[in-house]
Amino acid sequence: MDDLVFAAVLASVGAFLLWIFWALVFRPYAARKERSSPRFVADGLGETREKGVGARTCPVCGERLAPGVLVKSKVFKGSSADKVMQIFGCPYCWPENTEYRRICPVCEKIVPRGGYLLARYFEKPGHRHVHVLGCSGCRRG
Repeated sequence: MDDLVFAAVLASVGAFLLWIFWALVFRPYAARKERSSPRFVADGLGETREKGVGARTCPVCGERLAPGVLVKSKVFKGSSADKVMQIFGCPYCWPENTEYRRICPVCEKIVPRGGYLLARYFEKPGHRHVHVLGCSGCRRG
């Protein structure tokens, strides 16, 4: 009977140590490894590139985006060549999130709460391009 109780205590201590290892060591490592996996540097056409080359990032918080992750934006009607766009942010920084800083790439100040970036949106067959003009704080539009 004592052997059975000792085995149960030993098994529960082992399970607890495995859980601690998973929670404190493995889970954070897996999250970091996922960020550097090739799917985060895919070019959107199914091909992967070298890390840091051609990777899409959020223009508001600068976070690297996985393929298929969309940035919340609003495009206004204009000429067929270029249009005006409001960029609100990616799922990491929109709606407002205090963990990711929302910085304007033009004035380098924090984008106001509920604010957005103003940009010009160019679209050609097979290619889209965004040029950020400023934020709702530094560029009234």
